Parts: sequence; C-alpha cells; structure tokens
Amino acid sequence: MEACVRHLRAHKENPTSSASFLLIQDTLQTLGQQAVCCEVIRHLQLSAARNQAPTQILVLAFDQPPACYCTSGSHHVHVLDLFSDPFGWVGSLTGSPQLLAWRTGGGLQAVQLALEAHLQALAEQAKDGRLLCHMVLDSLECLLEHAKLQEVLHFLEDMRRHACILSICAGLHQDLHQPQVLAALTSLCTASLQLKPVEGLLKEVAAQKRGKQGGPHGQLQLSLKRHTGRVRVEAELYSLHQNGSLQTFAVPQEAITAQLLAAHAVQNAVSSQQKGASTQAQQVEAEEEARLALLTQQAGIKLTLTHQVPAALLTLPSIQYLHPDLPKHFTITS
Repeated sequence: MEACVRHLRAHKENPTSSASFLLIQDTLQTLGQQAVCCEVIRHLQLSAARNQAPTQILVLAFDQPPACYCTSGSHHVHVLDLFSDPFGWVGSLTGSPQLLAWRTGGGLQAVQLALEAHLQALAEQAKDGRLLCHMVLDSLECLLEHAKLQEVLHFLEDMRRHACILSICAGLHQDLHQPQVLAALTSLCTASLQLKPVEGLLKEVAAQKRGKQGGPHGQLQLSLKRHTGRVRVEAELYSLHQNGSLQTFAVPQEAITAQLLAAHAVQNAVSSQQKGASTQAQQVEAEEEARLALLTQQAGIKLTLTHQVPAALLTLPSIQYLHPDLPKHFTITS
C-alpha cells in the first residue's frame, strides 16, 4: 500500500502534465475493494495533513454513500455525492436541489459540471487560491453504464491534465466489462492495483503465520509502469476487520518457499512419469524427498506429499502457479 500511495503523491512536473492514475480492480472472487479505496484515502489524508501546503482529497461517490468516505475526523476529504439521488426521485418529492440527479440530468456532462463547480469552490476556500487535489472515483461502472467508453476515457484524460488534480484513483469491477474495455482503461492508467483471491499453499501457510489475527482474505498485486516502458510488480496480502478496515502485510517467506517446493516436487513427479522406468522413478522420488526435507527444515515448515497426484492434474499448464486442487495432496505443519 505504501508504494501505491507514493505513486499517487508524486508531483506533476508541471501543471499541464498528466497526473498519476491508479486503477483498483476486483472480481467476484475477491472482497474488500471499498476497504482498499478507503485505505488509499486515509493514507492520502495523512500525507495531506503533514504537508505545509495541504492538498485536498475529492471523492466522487457513485457506489457508496458519502458517510463511507467522510467522517467527523476526515480533514481534507470532500465528497461529491453522486450516490444519494442519481435519478432525482428524492429531490422531486422534497423539492431539495442539493442532491445531483446526474443520471437523468445530463449524465457524464452533468458530472463534469458539478466537479468543476466543486473544484472552483475548494479553490476559493484555499488561502492563496491555489488548489492541489487528489481525485478518487469509488466506481467507474456508473459512468461506463451511462456514457460511451470513449467519452469516459476523454473525461479521465481531461481530469489527468487538469491543473488542480495531482492524481486520480478509480475502482473497477473486472467481471462486468468486455476485454477491450479493460484494455483501454489499463492502457490509460499509470498503475494498476488488482485484488486477487488467496488459495492453496499460500493461504494455508499465511494463515498459520497470522494465527489469531485472522486472514488473509486476499492479495494486492500492484503493477507500476515505468517511464522506460517496464512494469514493476509488487504483492502483499490483506485482512479485513469487522469494522470494515483493512490491514496489509507482506507475503510470508515460508509461503513462497512452500509454493516453490510444491511446484518443484510436482515437476519432478511429471518427469519421473515420463521416463517410464520404475527404478529410476523411485530413485528420483527418493532424491526429491531428501531435498524437500532439507529445504523445508531451512524454511521452518514441513511439506510432505501424502497422496498420489492425479496425472490429469500434473498436465495442467498452470501447475507451477499451483492449481487450487493441488494442496489437497500436501500436508503443511509449522
């Protein structure tokens, strides 16, 4: 999470250059996108409080009510409410013009006008009239549902070039979109934070290391695009608390070692089966057991093959990443 927030805090080279753009992506198999978004906001808020020229955080709340992002102690956090009355039903009953009925009152253009008005109001409140702002969109689904993809891309690009905006962070549910939509948004962003499920040996070993603290409930994979064109990937695990907060922690080295050992053991089993010679296969198996015993002793865990791995499972192309069924054939103890 620290690397993610550092990327968002990086200042523009000049007011006309493009701001950083972080895309937070999740799927139906993962939990906690809102918690991740709130954690990003919290880190940006702490950073803003430490700066001599405080920056502001503007949240465009499409998917959740404003109370989820702006509490009594949330200094520097401002919320543009696009959630409470998007169709104008509440306003028509109460006669209140405070809520923005953007879905029936102009769509994306209405959002842009409201956003510009909000930024202008924040600039007028600033001491020197100069506003620096991090913009967070809790979900892109509403915009993509009511506007064309190209219109949404132009909107995001315009906001990246806005003189007041330092960075943009937006949430996206991958399962709801076609590959070309995901490709277009991924090409536009400067960093991608993907929520992934934790399975197999990684989950078992990490849970043992966590103990009573609970978790992990998922994995965060951060991909940072370099100016050279290269991509740097970092990963960490996270746990969700009952109050909705999120805690991140490093992937245990024992879990990494266990995955490598299991993959290595299965690959050796595959090569033994392909050789076809029972004597030679037994020798390879004995050597592999000795190697596993030595390495697992160094890693502080015990990893033993308790059942014969089905041949169909061994031929899977994703075997080196551990198929979810593979851990059933292993026993792990501290």
